[in-house]
Amino acid sequence: MRKTLLIAIHLVLVCSAMSQDEDERWPRPKASDYPTVASTSATCSGFAPSKWTQMALTTGDLNGDGRADCAAVFAGTDSRFLHKNDGFGSETFDTNPRILVIAFADNGGFRLVEQNNTFIISAESPVMTEPFQEVTIEKGILRFLFEEFYSAGSWGMANRKYAFRYQKGEMTLIGVDKTETRRNTGDLEVRSYNLSTGQMTIETGHISDDGKGKVRRRAFRVRPLPTLKTVKPMLTWEIEKDVII
Repeated sequence: MRKTLLIAIHLVLVCSAMSQDEDERWPRPKASDYPTVASTSATCSGFAPSKWTQMALTTGDLNGDGRADCAAVFAGTDSRFLHKNDGFGSETFDTNPRILVIAFADNGGFRLVEQNNTFIISAESPVMTEPFQEVTIEKGILRFLFEEFYSAGSWGMANRKYAFRYQKGEMTLIGVDKTETRRNTGDLEVRSYNLSTGQMTIETGHISDDGKGKVRRRAFRVRPLPTLKTVKPMLTWEIEKDVII
């Protein structure tokens, strides 16, 4: 019993040390590295902090007033977060901070509705490709597409889709989809969570099935519904047992 306990403590200490080594090797932004964006801007691009770059921008009516609102993703360019990598993956590993801005049309320009500093994640390591792929506004719904792909160390790949709707004064999460594929076998699983209706579907099969995999449906309830302020970033939310979104 005592020996088992000592082994467990040793493993915890080793894992903790490895995590600290990674943090020191690839420093991540702190809260002070995220500037506060302006409360208004003549253009959506104008919300970008000084010396930050625009990763994506989309427009569309989010609050139902018939005017085009916007969502934009900005990334820092600080050399402190550009790390030389001598191992597998990209030669330069970028951990610069990222900011998501949601703004509504107002007085000929735009009014800031929300600044989010955590939802748009960057790669975990040099062998992970860029996770953020796309942001769009379609029929009043704000949608995000993320990718999880590693060039080494994993046979799995996945993408995640998030859908938010502006209701009760908040960007509220109404749906999440996760599509996971095993590259070595071609096995496929698609989990789709409709948080508004409290229903979910699970489709399992093979990439060669051409949409004819086995589909199961069941109730799935999340209350209160997450908002952009409260939703956990990709790879950190265990939406159900052993399922990480």
